[in-house]
Amino acid sequence: MTYIELEFEYDSSMQTVFDWWTDLSSKGYVGKSLKSIEPVGKEGEKVLVRTKWVVMGFTMHLNEKLTLDPPNHWVWEPHIMGIDIIDDFRLEHKGEKLVLHIHSESKPRGMKGRLASLMLGWLLDRMMVNEWVSADQALRKETDVIS
Repeated sequence: MTYIELEFEYDSSMQTVFDWWTDLSSKGYVGKSLKSIEPVGKEGEKVLVRTKWVVMGFTMHLNEKLTLDPPNHWVWEPHIMGIDIIDDFRLEHKGEKLVLHIHSESKPRGMKGRLASLMLGWLLDRMMVNEWVSADQALRKETDVIS
């Protein structure tokens, strides 16, 4: 199992940051490796989302689950090559700043997942960190958030 922890600080309202990070319209910023995002249904409280990624020249389509818990929490659940991932996003006020905490856990499932994790886990981790840093920069640019 691997873990990633990131934090971003904003001088903005919780609603603005929540809305930007959970926008499924594909009208603004989509991503660095993430090329498209499309809600395709619901499973209970979870939104089913089809995403398209380009990694090292290869295109992958994933079926992901998104749980929205406004105004300050959401969880993405992608599954890729036998690896289950939980990306937990939480907003909280710290003094005058709004802080976005990202906690990501990936857990291989079965032999295929363990093999994929050994061979590609580092790449997936690096790709996700780069994706979140890029999203943070796009949010700041698009909404003039200063921090």
